[in-house]
Amino acid sequence: MPTRTVVIIGGGIAGLATAVRLIQNGIRPIVLEKRPFLGGRAFSFIDKDSGEEIDNGQHVFVGACDQFQQYITDIGASNQIQLEERIGFPVLKNGKTSWLKARKLPGVLANLSALLGYKHVGLTGKLRILWGLLSIKLTRLNKNSAHDLLTFDDWLRDHAQNDETIRNFWNLIILPSLNDDITGVSAHTGIELFKVALLGAAQNPAMGIPLAGLSTLVGENAKNFIESNGGEIRTGIDVESLHIERGQITGVRTTGDELIEGEAVVSAVPAAAMNSLIPGGSDGQDDFFTPAESVRTAPIVAVHIWYDRPVLTEKFVATLDSLLQWVFNDTDLKSRNEAGQHVVISLSGAWEWQDRSKQELRDIFTLEMEKAFPAAGKAKITKFTIVKMLEATFRVEPGSQKRRLSQRTPLPGFYLAGDWTDTGWPSTMESAVRSGNLAAEYIVEDIRTGDQPTL
Repeated sequence: MPTRTVVIIGGGIAGLATAVRLIQNGIRPIVLEKRPFLGGRAFSFIDKDSGEEIDNGQHVFVGACDQFQQYITDIGASNQIQLEERIGFPVLKNGKTSWLKARKLPGVLANLSALLGYKHVGLTGKLRILWGLLSIKLTRLNKNSAHDLLTFDDWLRDHAQNDETIRNFWNLIILPSLNDDITGVSAHTGIELFKVALLGAAQNPAMGIPLAGLSTLVGENAKNFIESNGGEIRTGIDVESLHIERGQITGVRTTGDELIEGEAVVSAVPAAAMNSLIPGGSDGQDDFFTPAESVRTAPIVAVHIWYDRPVLTEKFVATLDSLLQWVFNDTDLKSRNEAGQHVVISLSGAWEWQDRSKQELRDIFTLEMEKAFPAAGKAKITKFTIVKMLEATFRVEPGSQKRRLSQRTPLPGFYLAGDWTDTGWPSTMESAVRSGNLAAEYIVEDIRTGDQPTL
């Protein structure tokens, strides 16, 4: 059978996942990436100050991210990630550490047992949390649900939660997971998150960590798979517009006026970049794409500190009543054999920090490290750098559900992928993969290749 070709704009995880799934269905993808590297917002680079390959930010996944894990397996990189058996991480507050750690119990009981030994919430607070989780379990959601019109903070307070439980439990999970404070995210997304994370299988909330640099993990491995199976990857290609023939999208034009043709085109770029590609004046189509113009983003700032000796004993630590939020021991996570220690401080919802200078951030966060970890006060800092991702994720604020578009559009031959599209997941690597899988499945259905043998 003749090989069909699909053009994919964007070489991030969503675009690469689309390409992998198309190949598995006998379709040849051509992936066009504007930058000289793949991975989108998940990449690594050589830091000019340290000379070390570092990730642009600390990326994690959880056990519930089944499609992301399958994608990693499909591209032959399953040995480059590690997933814990169940949830378990230390939480540091005012110099005292307590663990949120699940017992070896079946199903949801394992996740709920993590509350038992958690000392940063009292007995009454734990009962409140259990009532909140029960309320979540009994809540039914749909895309037009009124839960998307109020904040998760407001919903929780209407369901017996108070400052203690919200600060020391709910927002501890919401802030890093959704890259926004609990007062800024929709109740719909918050409820959805806890339904999957704590009210599902025992391994659902377990943390997974990349063991290799992100550019290798999600970029080079995907490139090797795609190219070895007849697909094409082209970097340094800037797409200027969609090419339309007889009302059908049949390719793209680059800024160099090159026409790259395909039977379909997938936009796997952020909402703002996608909007710039859409031709205006088409009947009914503007109404479909218009909501995406309101998609807003949130920043993440990663603070990288290299010490001349170990200052953390755990692989990662969450903090309360501290500016640090989450601290990762990158040296241990990447199994590096070195005398010192590379620490990554991950700052979610980082509007307060995005405009601060490198020296300001160094002064603030080296002092915070000394307050939280006494060993840091005795260690010498050998290297220091900052990575700012100003548009790291899309915001799941109230009203955001209606801004998330389907992967199939009313423009014939035009499809969408990207974590911001309608996947049922927040802005995560899992959402990116799910969007790519959905886009590919729609394409397979629409160009009638579903009966071709898979690889």
